[in-house]
Amino acid sequence: MDCSKKQASAVGDLPVDPLVEIISRVPAKSVCRFKCVSKAWLDLITDPQHRKKLPQAMQGLFCQIKTPEAPVLLDIQDNFSFIDLVPRSVPLDIDPSFSFLTEQPGLRFLNISDSCNGLLLFEHHEGLTGNYARLGYIVCNPITKDWKAVPTCGSPSPTSLAYPYLAFDPAVSSHFNLVQFQVEKDEKILSVHGYYSKTGAWIENQISEQGEEGQLEGWGRFNFLLGNPQPCPFVNGFLHLIVLDQDQIKIVALDVQGKARRMIPVPHLHARSSWMRYFGESQGQLHYITQKTLDAHEKEYKLSIWVLQDYDAQKWVLKGTVNSHEVFGEKSGRGGKGFEVVGIHQHRNVVFFTHLGHKLMAYNMDRKELSTIATFYYKEWLVATARYVPCF
Repeated sequence: MDCSKKQASAVGDLPVDPLVEIISRVPAKSVCRFKCVSKAWLDLITDPQHRKKLPQAMQGLFCQIKTPEAPVLLDIQDNFSFIDLVPRSVPLDIDPSFSFLTEQPGLRFLNISDSCNGLLLFEHHEGLTGNYARLGYIVCNPITKDWKAVPTCGSPSPTSLAYPYLAFDPAVSSHFNLVQFQVEKDEKILSVHGYYSKTGAWIENQISEQGEEGQLEGWGRFNFLLGNPQPCPFVNGFLHLIVLDQDQIKIVALDVQGKARRMIPVPHLHARSSWMRYFGESQGQLHYITQKTLDAHEKEYKLSIWVLQDYDAQKWVLKGTVNSHEVFGEKSGRGGKGFEVVGIHQHRNVVFFTHLGHKLMAYNMDRKELSTIATFYYKEWLVATARYVPCF
């Protein structure tokens, strides 16, 4: 009996395509249990082509906070929280404090570094004192509580910083990739290494000045943008990093080994008073948010949300605009930290902001509605967020 007949017999004679359509509307946890029904159900759900039709919706945000009295690295159970974005009668079966990690010897001081399609990437540090030496990375699945320790790559110099990024597509493979940039404080890229969880090894440095076939000229021509942690969204099988190329902001598409493969221009800005506020992925497309000053004295700004609607043609389209006074009121930029763009919903036209340093807010671009989804104590502020999509 061929595979299609086995799958069709999973529930009588119901054809495969309608069955997959039905399963795609079932909660992720139930789909996971269905795999235990029979070999036919397991083959049906784990088939790569079917898995692409079984996406899971974003459920919420993991947040990491800090206070002025405490170092950047806090005890893991004190500085993590989960914000549920979906109304439900029964809470999600997740541990927002990640206590299952602290049960392991030596795993205590972690920073959220990245997230991708249900997996979280943490930087693991030795403690709260000294120079916060990085011991390695932890890749974790919050819903299954599975995790993997990844060793550091190379020996960073006292004047350099490491920036790791996560690439994971559960519809393609159960394995993940990391790409780590070693960057000097003058923004020069020192090294680029890739890690593959299947082999458990880092691959050779990709910093070569000479480009290979299908590559750009190499990473030596670019400068890394230091300051706030730079996002590196994973879209169409590539990571995408904002870089400086001869003093111009551009996007480099790199493969999961860290090789630069393609250059993508940023949206054309018509005014010198415009600059980038956020870069990320939503609904399978790259999004680029810019800010323009409308009234410097009144701290009034306009945010423009651009979407790379045609990836191959590199065509950016203006998706919408947001006026800071209309959203936050006239005092949006006074007497505090104003507002910061911290993320965008993975499946909806919703932008996440922090307001005056202690409120996390969601702005629905379709409905033009603003809502407060979390309020922190006046001495706390958000240092990292990670989108959460269940992955079984």
